[in-house]
Amino acid sequence: MIPKEVIDEINSRLSIKDIVGNYLSLKKTGKNYTALCPFHPEDTPSFFIFPATNTFHCFGCGAHGDPISFIQKYEQLNFIDAVKKAASLAGIDISQYLKQRELPIELQIFENYHKKYKEILLNLSNSHPAWKYLNNRGITIEYADKFDLGFSNGSLKSSILDDFDLPITLGNELGIIRKDGSEIFSNRIIIPIKDDFGRVVAFAGRSINNENPKYLNSPENKFFQKSNILFLYDRSKNIIKREKYSILVEGYFDAINMHINGFENTVAILGSAFTSNHAKKLIKLTDKVITMFDMDSAGQNATLKSLDYLLSYGFQVAIAQYNSKDPDELIRKSGSKGILNTLENSKKFYEFIPEYFKDKYNLNDEFGIEQYLEKMAEWYLKFQRSKHAAILDTFIKRISLILLKPETNIKKAIDNILKYKKFNKKVIPYISAQNEEEFSNKEKKYNELDKQLIWLWIKHKKYRKKLTEKLSSKDFEGLGKEFLEYIENKHELSEILEQASEELVDLIKFSWNFDYDLEPERVFLSLIDSVERIKKEKIVKELRKKLNSTNDPKEKKEIMRKIFEILATLKKRGGVFNGR
Repeated sequence: MIPKEVIDEINSRLSIKDIVGNYLSLKKTGKNYTALCPFHPEDTPSFFIFPATNTFHCFGCGAHGDPISFIQKYEQLNFIDAVKKAASLAGIDISQYLKQRELPIELQIFENYHKKYKEILLNLSNSHPAWKYLNNRGITIEYADKFDLGFSNGSLKSSILDDFDLPITLGNELGIIRKDGSEIFSNRIIIPIKDDFGRVVAFAGRSINNENPKYLNSPENKFFQKSNILFLYDRSKNIIKREKYSILVEGYFDAINMHINGFENTVAILGSAFTSNHAKKLIKLTDKVITMFDMDSAGQNATLKSLDYLLSYGFQVAIAQYNSKDPDELIRKSGSKGILNTLENSKKFYEFIPEYFKDKYNLNDEFGIEQYLEKMAEWYLKFQRSKHAAILDTFIKRISLILLKPETNIKKAIDNILKYKKFNKKVIPYISAQNEEEFSNKEKKYNELDKQLIWLWIKHKKYRKKLTEKLSSKDFEGLGKEFLEYIENKHELSEILEQASEELVDLIKFSWNFDYDLEPERVFLSLIDSVERIKKEKIVKELRKKLNSTNDPKEKKEIMRKIFEILATLKKRGGVFNGR
């Protein structure tokens, strides 16, 4: 174990500015520096480097740390490897601390069961049903060895746990042993599920006799969450970088056979939904993805759902369509040529969507056309909000060809639909599913005017001058007042983040990830209108106090006149906001 004081010494010898500057283009802002965050897609820099504290922080995705943690996160290294690299840069010898590290006990258990399962498979006779099953799927003994496949014949039971002198309850928790001591994966092909560093963190067991369920998976544990693991990612990551695109499939054997046939930039989503964590993982390697999910309805639904995350993270996406159940079956029918032909003919996402949905509606009927265009408007908005605005004309053209109507008519129809129907414009912002409830709660707690002010200032720079011309800190209370006081004192955003209250910093962080359902101009006009209305309401309140304190009839009459004038103007004012 490397002592903390050695870690601290390494960090102290490294400049966060120089470390980050080796990877990113930096811009000086006050005493600090900014850059586009390398850990999530963005147009407005939310990534700050603070030389005074030798740290970095992203207010968009929350990434934070010191020189070592930046190296670890950027280069996708484990902690020890990141320390090794940082120590080399700092000129510090840490060889005396680099003894063989012991895996956590849970991973040791998985590793040892895995070795035994693999040994059992490789020693089965060629006529065993397990080998018949694997051979039918194109997997020879060499490939089974290469991909570390195994087999459970039920003979291991608690023997591995006994070797470690551990209770059977731990085997129950890890989903390896039942309470009666029998093996959960008995009579199944064992597929090891590995983390990004190649450590076995779970198992999948495939039945060989059509026993249901076909697949059994280990329960999630602290090292294994389906939402964060991509199958074969540990083998694929360097190849994805080299090939500059990734292929995304659903099943274990789909991925294995894609690798066997030369498509080693393939990963699988473990039969679960594609998540923001998966997107974050892939975007570090490439911004191009071809989805090759199963061709049944569940697979096509998975394609559509994955598009939301892929597009919101800025991926260029193509969708492979083919005449087989899944990639594994396509390989058995047509071999690697069939896969290559399918990939080469995959459709860009903006071509796929109009084609896919045209069969979902009756386009010979006006009502069916209206429903189809409403669906297209929904996707039009998703493309627009996910940094793919450049393809919108092509998208309209594809719809025009399908409906055999002029492009101008299609565009007008979609504009009208968007005008009168409200769709969710956020298109899954960069928030993982587990944080969505927390995000919603934060949204509710902030004052609406503070939120509008800071959102406009941070995300729409062209409004900054207008805001300072129309508003001042005196027009606000709380966080809006604090924010404008900093602006009026010529503070840069980076300085505000250093000096502001914790509540204001939280609101600024929140604003990076937040989007209104309205265009910025309408938010701006609403903000100005609301501030003016509040100012007038305060004047009315003061006039009423004055009215109650005077006995002069003339003065009372004048005050009443002023109150009615102001109330009349308030009544005329509408504003586009009522809440949010």
